[in-house]
Amino acid sequence: MSLNSVVRTGSQRPQVLNLPHGKRVSAQGHDAVELAAVAGLLLDEWQAWLLAESLAESKPGVWSAFEVAVVVPRQNGKGSLLEARQLAGLFNMREPLQVHTAHEFKTCFEHFLRITNLIEGCPDMARQVQRVRRGAGEQAIELKTGERLRFLARSGGSGRGLSGDAVYLDEAFALTPAQMGALLPTLSARPNPQIWYTSSAPKTSSEVLHNLCRRGREGQSARLLFAGWGVERTDDAADVANWFKANPALGIRITEEFVAAEFDAMRSMPEEFARERLGVGDLEPTAARSVKLPADKWAATVGPDLDANAEIDVISFDVDVDGAKAS
Repeated sequence: MSLNSVVRTGSQRPQVLNLPHGKRVSAQGHDAVELAAVAGLLLDEWQAWLLAESLAESKPGVWSAFEVAVVVPRQNGKGSLLEARQLAGLFNMREPLQVHTAHEFKTCFEHFLRITNLIEGCPDMARQVQRVRRGAGEQAIELKTGERLRFLARSGGSGRGLSGDAVYLDEAFALTPAQMGALLPTLSARPNPQIWYTSSAPKTSSEVLHNLCRRGREGQSARLLFAGWGVERTDDAADVANWFKANPALGIRITEEFVAAEFDAMRSMPEEFARERLGVGDLEPTAARSVKLPADKWAATVGPDLDANAEIDVISFDVDVDGAKAS
């Protein structure tokens, strides 16, 4: 094979990585990757690697990662990674209840259709299925041996009813503290729970996801597996090398030509291209409202008292919380 025939692909490892601390033995990862292949789901290298890392155990029967967070730009394959994990939960690990959630019903329903098609297209898996519930709000896959995978859209700001042995929180940019406050305590009754967060980069309002990203960068969370793809805010958005750095599926399912067209189409909205394609999150509200003029310098601008009838010029201004617009 000539060097010219080698296809360039995106980074198969994240730029920000926090692995659970201590001993980690991957007893389930290889089997999970093989099971996905049996169903016709061939994982990219980064997906297979991350799936194996997520299923490492600190001791028999205990996941080393209680939380698994994957932050990567859109259309790179987060959904396929979740499908592989859910297939393993149903048919390999025999987890009694898995719950897949998304911010919007249509996203949740699309995931339900994809994994249902994978299972029904694999005779060895299909014959183990007791029923597939397809009613609105009731979508679920139930096996003859009792294992279930439910699909729910998060709504009303509540996380109640989302508990399971494995809980998947897709579109994590929309998670709220109220949802997490309702969900997390319910997992304490499960013998070996795991919670997944998958998302593109956070928006200004993404309080939960911003906190996850901060913990991932700090590397102090002993049972958090955090994998984040993206470039720095100051990196050149037009640099093709940065496109490959932030998108592991570039050169596999995403073409360089498409990203170039995308970049051109979004020239008037560079912050959207940065977040959705380069993994650059919006500033947190506290950062967006950071002090621009220290109090002592502001106080020093106070002028002498003026006569009530004096004519003076006044300038007024207002700036959006994210700094995007000012008037």
